[in-house]
Amino acid sequence: MWALATTVLLGVMVTGCATVGDDDFIEPEVEEGLDTDLGGKSDDWFDSGWVSVGRGVAYQKVNDQPGILIAYGGYSARIGYTAAWASELVNARLGEAGVGHVYAVQGPQDPGYAAQEIGNSKIRPHLLGFDDGTAPIFVVAHSSGAFVAHEFLRQLSTAGRDDILARISYSNLDGGGSGLSTALANKLGALQFVYAKDPALTSGLSQNHGAAKSLFSAYRGTGATLFEVNIRGTGCQSGAGWCLHDVVITHKPHNPLRYDLARDYTNFTDRAVTTEYFEPLIVP
Repeated sequence: MWALATTVLLGVMVTGCATVGDDDFIEPEVEEGLDTDLGGKSDDWFDSGWVSVGRGVAYQKVNDQPGILIAYGGYSARIGYTAAWASELVNARLGEAGVGHVYAVQGPQDPGYAAQEIGNSKIRPHLLGFDDGTAPIFVVAHSSGAFVAHEFLRQLSTAGRDDILARISYSNLDGGGSGLSTALANKLGALQFVYAKDPALTSGLSQNHGAAKSLFSAYRGTGATLFEVNIRGTGCQSGAGWCLHDVVITHKPHNPLRYDLARDYTNFTDRAVTTEYFEPLIVP
């Protein structure tokens, strides 16, 4: 695995099974009347240079650099939301780190990704059409989007593409562990479990900080790390774990009580996108 900085990281041994950490993972709340039709064709990303690769998967080439970003949205995130978030990650940090190819993946239609409806299998053949075989690949997955990301990683492993897995730096953002395994983790270039904390709050931890810590404990033998996004003044109320759940996306979520993917993924005006966890993964 690539060497990682250890400033706010705890590097290092694992037991690991397919559902490690999920006893601690709290599924996102299902709001009554929430629109979970995530087909995406009404989203305006089709008018801004994005092309459809598969169901719930979009791609855009943003510059001539070879690096790749694959961003997985959380439960109920429309593809347009994830596309806006992914674009902001590139604009704020990953573009200067060599990323020129971006995939955005919509969130699963149910919190546990039981339907397995996302067209993950379309990403690998599409990626092979331009991949130079050496470029870094960043995979980020928020919340339940981790289950979708794990499906993609398993598909690579099943296809015998350990060479691609070895170039992937995977950041699990306050997400779950189903579908991940020790064998798969050992193939990754880097594996990182991320949660958020607002030190100004009496109770200032993101909703799934417990899952992140459990997953780190289980997978640290593979070289996995734990990263705390430490942001003071998030605007979240003390104890509002679901608001803090989105601090891994933006320094200042829009709703002080809960997550708001429609705005937290798309509106970064005076609200910086969260990129700190990338720093240990970017090779100078």
